[in-house]
Amino acid sequence: MEPGTIDNLSILYQSSDFIVVNKHWDIRIDSKMWYEPLTLQSQLRHRFPELADPDTYYGFRFCHQLDFSTSGALCVALNKAAAGSAYKCFKERLVTKAYLALVRGHVSQSRVTIRYAIGKNTTEGRTHMMCIDGTEGCENPKPCQSELIVLEHGSYSGDPVTKVLLQPLTGRTHQLRVHCSAIGHPIVGDFTYSLGQDSSPYRMMLHAYYLRIPVRGELIEVRAPDPFVPAMDGNWEPQRVTRRLEDTIQELK
Repeated sequence: MEPGTIDNLSILYQSSDFIVVNKHWDIRIDSKMWYEPLTLQSQLRHRFPELADPDTYYGFRFCHQLDFSTSGALCVALNKAAAGSAYKCFKERLVTKAYLALVRGHVSQSRVTIRYAIGKNTTEGRTHMMCIDGTEGCENPKPCQSELIVLEHGSYSGDPVTKVLLQPLTGRTHQLRVHCSAIGHPIVGDFTYSLGQDSSPYRMMLHAYYLRIPVRGELIEVRAPDPFVPAMDGNWEPQRVTRRLEDTIQELK
């Protein structure tokens, strides 16, 4: 997946009510800043000017969020009724989301349930970050749960890494990034939660791979192509497969 430009937006799914895009890494969903002209919103306006809704500030209704650094499947509602239907699915926890990631080190267990409560970091210089309960400056931590399933062990630029499937069972800001860091396996290229140390990779290796939203009268189910394969990134060298990705997705369903 090449870096984002105004005219290379990848569409995974489209109907009269919804579009699911494959969001590029290092692109914000929207921005009011003049120096950030390239956003997902601007890509959508360029590709689908006729679908922009004048009743919304950004022109499009985003059904959920992805971090600036995260790529992958993101659903956009094309009208108010569709947005309400999707919101209901999220509220009733009917949505299935699964992410792919490369994490530092070799995860020894085949499956890990991570239950650290997450709050806002109030430490000076880190107020843009989240933190786990019990750390200094962690404000208002709330219960969180993520599932980590090991897919492959290998190396990235010669360093040991593990390819994993991550499923957030709650929806806190930066949840997967904080949880992976908390168990000693931070996501490769996560500049923020490595405190600026992990800066060599060209991107953070977190990707929203699978999305299933059973809205009324329509089943949205998409996969955003896996970017963590040697053909896409020669620095990633798989060495041992633990579980097949497709088998794991079938289990989630």
